[in-house]
Parts: sequence; C-alpha cells; structure tokens
Amino acid sequence: METENWKAHWIWASGTASNNNVYVEARKAFDVTMPLIRATIRISANQSYKLYINGVEVGRGPTPADLSWISFDTYDVADYLQKGTNAIAITAHNFGKEMVVTDQLQGPGGVICQLDLYDTNSSQGNEVRTIVSGPDWKCRRSQRWRSEVSRLHLWGGYRELFDVSKEDGWEQTDYDDSSWPLAEAVAAAEQPDSPWPRLVSREIPFLQETLVHPVSVISAEPYTGAILAPEAALSKQDRGNAEFVMMDASQPGSIPQITYDFGAEVVGYTELEVYAEEGGVLQLFYGESLELALMDTFLLRKGKNKLSPFGRRAFRYMKVAVMATPVPLQIQSLQFRFVHYPFVDGGMFRCSDNRLNQIWETGRYTTIVNSQNHFEDCPYREGALWVADSVVMAKVVYQIIKDPALVRKSLLQAARIQNEDGSIPGTGPQRNKFLLPDFCAHWLFGIWEYYTYSKDTAFLQEISPYVTKLAGWFVDQEDESGLFAAADRAGWWCFIDWSDDIERKDRVTAISCFYYKFLITAALLAEELGERERGVGYRQKADKVRRSIRTLLQAAGTTVYADCLTDNGLSSSITAQTNFAAAWSGIMDEAEVVAFVQDYYLPDQLPPIRGAFFYHIVLETLFRYRFAEEAIRLIRDYWGAMLDRGATTWWETFDMSLPFVTTPSPYLGHTPTYLQDSIPVSLCHGWGASPTYLLSRELLGVNVSEIGVEGVTLQPTLVKGIEWAEGIVPTKAGEIRAEWKQGEDGRVRYQALLPIGLAWKALGLADLSVVTDEEGIHVTGII
Repeated sequence: METENWKAHWIWASGTASNNNVYVEARKAFDVTMPLIRATIRISANQSYKLYINGVEVGRGPTPADLSWISFDTYDVADYLQKGTNAIAITAHNFGKEMVVTDQLQGPGGVICQLDLYDTNSSQGNEVRTIVSGPDWKCRRSQRWRSEVSRLHLWGGYRELFDVSKEDGWEQTDYDDSSWPLAEAVAAAEQPDSPWPRLVSREIPFLQETLVHPVSVISAEPYTGAILAPEAALSKQDRGNAEFVMMDASQPGSIPQITYDFGAEVVGYTELEVYAEEGGVLQLFYGESLELALMDTFLLRKGKNKLSPFGRRAFRYMKVAVMATPVPLQIQSLQFRFVHYPFVDGGMFRCSDNRLNQIWETGRYTTIVNSQNHFEDCPYREGALWVADSVVMAKVVYQIIKDPALVRKSLLQAARIQNEDGSIPGTGPQRNKFLLPDFCAHWLFGIWEYYTYSKDTAFLQEISPYVTKLAGWFVDQEDESGLFAAADRAGWWCFIDWSDDIERKDRVTAISCFYYKFLITAALLAEELGERERGVGYRQKADKVRRSIRTLLQAAGTTVYADCLTDNGLSSSITAQTNFAAAWSGIMDEAEVVAFVQDYYLPDQLPPIRGAFFYHIVLETLFRYRFAEEAIRLIRDYWGAMLDRGATTWWETFDMSLPFVTTPSPYLGHTPTYLQDSIPVSLCHGWGASPTYLLSRELLGVNVSEIGVEGVTLQPTLVKGIEWAEGIVPTKAGEIRAEWKQGEDGRVRYQALLPIGLAWKALGLADLSVVTDEEGIHVTGII
C-alpha cells in the first residue's frame, strides 16, 4: 500500500447510491504548464472503469477483488498529456444490490483516481503537482445506458441498452462540463471505516489484448429484410473482395440477422463500426453454443456509430440482428478485443496419436481463455475464482508456461477472504457464503504445489498464518475418532464431484481422506518453515485420521470404502470418487489401490464419473500406480468424445452415455442442473484441462512440478500404440526439450536437452548418457 501518498477520495454520482446498474461519467479538466519528465495515474473503481485522457482510451479495470482488498491500476500517462488544458474522463459501473448466486459484485459504487505529475525540479522523486478525485470533480449518471433492462442471468450483471444519440463528446479535452453536477465524495482513500479500507497495487501484468475476427458465417437470414456480403466481417484473408456487410431492415417487422463463429471461446470486448444513414436498432446475441442470448442493444444515431459494450463478453458464437433501418446500414468493421493473462513462451506437445495432440491443445487453450485477472471457473456464466478449478489450471501452467504469477495471486485472493472460523470460501474473489469442505483442502494442496514449483519462500511465510488458522478449523470438525464429521450440515456444499451418485451424510469418507492429505501437506509446509514441532503434531493427527478411516469406513469384507458413516451405520453406497479419493490421498496402500482399480473401476462395477473435474484425481492415481495405458485410454475416450461432438474448449460436465446428438444444455442433459433453465451451462471450464499437464508430465516424461525444491524429473511413460512423443516445457532457466521414439529394433530411445544449471534426475532410463556443452545438458537413454 502507498497510504501516505494517497490524497484522493472515492467519488460517485450524487443521488445514485441506492440504485442498481449505475453507469457514471466523471471528469476533471486541468492545466499543465511545466515540462514533465513523468506522470503516473492510479485508479480503481467498484466494480469497473474505463479511463480516458484527452479523449484517448488509456485502459480499463480493475482486477476483481474483495472490498477489503480492492485493487488499483497504475499507468504511465506522460505521453497522453499536452501543454495547456487536459482532461481526465472516467466511465465507471456499479452493479447494485441485486442478488448474485455467488455473492460477487458487492458493495456501493465508487471510483478513485490520482494523477501525480513530475517535472525536472522534482526532488527525491516527489511529485510537484497532484490531481485527485474529490468533491470538486464533475460527475453525472450516464444517459447513454438505459437502466430499465433485465439481468443476463443470476450469476452476472445486466444487459446493455445503449442510446448512441446520447453521446456528446464528454471525454474530449474541450468539452464544456459547466452544467454538470459536482461529484459526491464517498470516502477518503484507505480509511478503516470506508467500504474500501485498503488499496492494493495490481499484482499481475495487464491483460494481453489481441484483435480477432469471426472465422466463418454460420447463417445469414434476411427474415423479410435483406443481407449482402455477410463474409465482409471475417478476417482479410477470409472475406474476399467484400468491403462491408449490408443489412436492410426497411420492411416493417423485418429482422435480418447474421450468426458468426469465432472458432472457439473468446473473452473480451466487441467493437463495431456501423454507418446507419437514417438510424435503426442493432442487437448482439452471444453463446458458447448456438443457444444464443441477447445481451447488447444499440439505438443507432444517424450516420457513423462506434459500438462497444462496456461489459466483458465470453462466447464462441455471435449473432448480429438489426431492426427498423429506414435505409440499409453498413457494418464497416466487426472485431473482438480478445483478452487473457499475458502468458509467454508456451510449451508444446506432440505424439504419434493426433487425437491426444488435439486434446493437449484444447486443454492449453481452455486454460489460457480462463486465465484472466484470476483463474476463472467459466468466463461466460460467472467468471468466479473457484478454488479447486484454479488448482487444476495451476498444474497446467506449471507444465506449459514458466510464469506462475497468476497462480500466486489466485491463491492469495482465496486466503484474503478467509472466514473468521478459519475456513476458506470455495469461490471468490469476494467474501461469500459458499463453504465446500473439500475445497478448503484443495486450497492447501495448491499452496504446496505452488511452493514446490516456485520455492517462493516469501509467499510461504505470508500464507502460513492462514494455513494455521485453516488447520484449526479442520480440527474443530473432528469427531472423537478424528474423522471429519457433519460434512452435510446446512449451508455447506459437500462437493467432492458434481455427481448425484455419491451419498454425502455426516462423516463423508472422501472429506476425511482429503483431511488426511491436508494434514500431511500442512506438516510438509510447517517443516519447510522450520516449525518442526507443529509438523510433528500434524503428522500425529494424520496417523489417527488414517487409522480411523481404515477401521470405520471400509466396507465389510472388502478393501474399498463406503461413501459415508452415520449414526445408523455405514452407507451401502460405494463410488469411484470415494475410493479414488482414498487412493490419491494415501489412505490405501499400493496393493489396495491396484485391487480397487482392477476389481472395481476397470470392470465398470461403480457408477460412471460424468464430470471432467474429478478425473484429474483419477488420472493422477492411474499414472502413479502404473495404469498408464488405462489412463491414456480414458483421456482418448472421454475428452476425445467431447471433441467428436464439437468441443473447442472443455465442458463443465459431460456424460458419454447420452446420445451423440446431445451436448451439455439445460434441455439436453449432461449436467446435474438438467431442466433448470435459469442455470447457464458452461462449455469452457478450466477444471477439465488435466490431460494437458499429464500428457507433458507423464507421457513425454518431463515433470517440473517440484522444480523449485527437487528439480526436474525425467521419467517418460511408454504406452502401447504410441510410437513417439516430443515436446517443450518452459522453465525460468530456459526450455526443456524432450523426445522419445521407437526404433526399428524395437528399442525406445529418449533424449532431452536441459538448461545448464538446472537440477534434474532421470528415472527408468537404461544406458544413461549425459553430455554438457554450450547448448545445455544432453541426456539420452533407453526407456
């Protein structure tokens, strides 16, 4: 925080505090008389802003955060300023007080802005002049957006109804704002009794922006109007000689409409340039599938219109529809500003099985799309920071990207909303009522995995008090035997997997299994920090929990586990999820895991798993216990079946047994929310990306998950039917290049090139040879 340097106030449009869906426009004109060597502006808003200086857009933000940890952005704006009169202009939006299912979009409207100017006479870096938001700024409720609009859905905000004729150039330097009302000062910066008591500087880079165009036209339906050259909205190489799209809705009641396919999910901001000689209405519909929903309506003015919704959109398909155009309009430009975290130097994977290559790439792309200002479970429905989803995507990042900053931030944001009792909400980034006991454990698993990858000791020290408090919460949930009790209590969501097959009553086996793994992980963390006694205590508790699980929760006469235990006895329900939780967590010994997989899982003796999330636990277990062929078959069959049905990003849930013509939908199944039409189904869910990190880690055999503490492990896995594999795994030290191939003699030769200075070990390689030269460390061997 820069408390001593904040002089600005949070401001808002007077008289709008009790209103929902408020857009405000704030501005301040000022003179610059001296030559500047530096000018920085800090800005934040609840919930979002777009900043202009002298009519030029500077940026938008901030990163979503809890009200107690509000984030601000900093821009170097010296090049935007001019000698003489200048103007800061800000559009900001606040959702209001309506219900959001995940309890996000909280708090009153506010925007804060501070411009610090430095000239050649600035001493010791002190600013010579500061322009700060306050009651002397002008601020009005925008008339461009109509407030009488409906919600997109119960997880998000509102549709936009935008009247282009209300644009009056207010962002420009020479605009006359003398008739505007003064801003209302809501609170000074960083005051303890403020709705926003803390301001935190942006912790990650600004998002990468890429302009993209639709890749094809799905349909162009005149509906008693007319359409010419719909392909003109495609990229230059795809549009041919067409210059612009023409849409004619001059017949009463006509609604010509064009549906475009962007090829895969994109997230960001739509931008159109439309020439409407006599005005009209243009609407934009979006969808991850062809079930499209109206989100944006523009009332066009006569002449040129530059259109861009304020809100972020996530979709694969977009439909453009027009109404009431006395004269045909021209769409002169249609593009989309695709945004995501600015990952660089991505990895690569290829093998002789092209289906696996497609699966790897789809998981990579899904992770990129869901990597925004935090890891998002799904960008279309909610864009929330669900803990377990982010842990899966972090595993992908470690294997394909060398930058874990987004992992760090996402884990910290979950810690910052820790409940008073020590539990961690299952979602975020704002405080909420969602308590998923298994997600509390997954959060710690993510903490440890981040540390073993990064060896970020400062992070470990910062996070340690939150871990200690969470461990205390887990202890408070124990019964006399040490099992996690009453996991089904009111107000909690005992998740495990999104499945109705698991019986979740009282002492739920999977939760106690995760609790055992939590204690082992907490012990490792304590020991790493030199807290040996605390680590011993966690291990002693873990031993007790494991003994109780094996004694009390095992189905009679078997080595597998029932779903739960109540005062009425052991459940008769036995599921794959419960037993893979026991295997993955270390409750089962190796022989028991092998027996479970061979006798129960592979012969399909248990209800099938229908969601991609839990499969990361299944696949990790199969690879660990040498069921690699079965793991690869599962990847090919389950994720490949999604590809066969048209997936370009991974779906939230998917039931392979349903008819091929169906895909996830409230009306077609594949989801526990089947026929609940108020709940949008996600077709871009990061929790399903596990094959991407596992193919690089297990099949290629380059495991960097513990590169921070143990170094790289080279351990390729041979699978029948795969003749070769190659790939790149980026690290901070440089790229690791690896490949293996079966020769004519039947022997499989492996080679890897590692950066000099990188710690490594090789497992399962015969005839090992190591040569170091200027290129790096050359490792070869026979698998």
